[in-house]
Amino acid sequence: MSSIPGSVEGEDVELDMSTDGFQWQDHKTQSTVAVKDSQIVSILPDQNKDKPGYTILFVNRRIENGESDSQKEISYLSSVFAQNLPEEILSRHLYSHSPAHLDASLHVIVSTASGTGKGKAVFEELLRPFLAHIKKTDYQLHETQSDQHIIDLARSVFLPKAKEGVSQTILLLSGDGGLLDIVQVFFDEFEDERLLAIPNICLVPTGTGNAMANSIGLFSDSTLGLKNIIQGKPLHLPTFKATFSPRAEYITDEGRKHSPINPAIKPGASHPQIHGAVVASWGVHAAIVADSDTAEYRKYGVDRFKMAAKECLYPSDGSGPHVYRGTIDLTYTNGLDGNERIHTLDDTEHMYVLATMVSELEQGFTISPSSKPLDGRLRLVHFGPQSPENAMNLMTLAYQNGKHVNEDPVKYEEFDKMKITFNEELEKWRRVCIDGKIVAVEKDGWVEIRREDRFLLNLVTNVFNK
Repeated sequence: MSSIPGSVEGEDVELDMSTDGFQWQDHKTQSTVAVKDSQIVSILPDQNKDKPGYTILFVNRRIENGESDSQKEISYLSSVFAQNLPEEILSRHLYSHSPAHLDASLHVIVSTASGTGKGKAVFEELLRPFLAHIKKTDYQLHETQSDQHIIDLARSVFLPKAKEGVSQTILLLSGDGGLLDIVQVFFDEFEDERLLAIPNICLVPTGTGNAMANSIGLFSDSTLGLKNIIQGKPLHLPTFKATFSPRAEYITDEGRKHSPINPAIKPGASHPQIHGAVVASWGVHAAIVADSDTAEYRKYGVDRFKMAAKECLYPSDGSGPHVYRGTIDLTYTNGLDGNERIHTLDDTEHMYVLATMVSELEQGFTISPSSKPLDGRLRLVHFGPQSPENAMNLMTLAYQNGKHVNEDPVKYEEFDKMKITFNEELEKWRRVCIDGKIVAVEKDGWVEIRREDRFLLNLVTNVFNK
């Protein structure tokens, strides 16, 4: 460990540097303040002629009292000045130049309703001061006013500018739903051969599950995606297309209403379509997402999924978990000649049917251990009817680096297209989840999920640099 002169809020301190971070003695509180390397967002050269050195930006946390004597943890951006720094730490964190995607037209979207509603606090405490430090203050701020706001922005701003060739980068403070909204508009309403300028999206995860953010490694450090904004590179975002039978509709307003999937379906496109980038599911997973999508459940953050899972597997009426009925056809494409082979599963009774392009659905919940970031491959996770105890054990194994895929009841494989034909009387058992959005399929209806060949959006990630 080496000691380096520095200052915190104008007070001179000695910074004890190590490979794992640094620490100093706070003279006011007579306590040691430690900052881990994973908390460091960036190191900025300080050009002050009288006192040259470096400003270390890092994410800190404080505890604040909330309502009814509750406490909540607030993440905020903090800084320390150091006169010099070891080359080892500079090589990992030095901000030497602005990445190209930050020199584009910048938009910041704050989804005010995502997750537990912390998006605005993350912007004020973390993102706004961070952008000020790196001198990126010329951006348009959009705070969502409704669940249609991001869709309206994509339709009226992002897509037209992309067609005109304007380079755009969207800093998205949201969960997976906000990303899906942008994906849906671009694939729904773009008809030409190619975009002149593909927009870049930087995720700052503020949702509940944050599957995409977890799967591209944004939680591998403690900067909530800030480090990724400057160290990441734009890569094509793979997507899939879910095509439904004609009368399928979104379920909205906590299950009380239905709304059209494609309000203005193009001539000749008689089937509703949704584009996603994370997951398509039917059965227990879709039921858990749908049942927990209420204001009451959302108060519990990610725990809402576990609470809904318990009710799904152990219904309060004692009836036991539902057996889902339907036919599943899987299509595989031969990479050499392009020929397709269709396989119909022998099982017509199901419990868990999930197609995914990502590895994690929430932090630590590794649903598809073979999936790599943005590899564009669709994989199926499936098992038939199980006792509540067996089903819960399989889900628990997913928290152990995806060990559930090695269990006998689980079918886990890559595919190119999947068609589910439903054989259920009640709508409750015909709900499909696409990236957190819930669709009700009509009686005897179907859904087909397949990979999309086009790339209309980029996602900024630094997972390949680690």
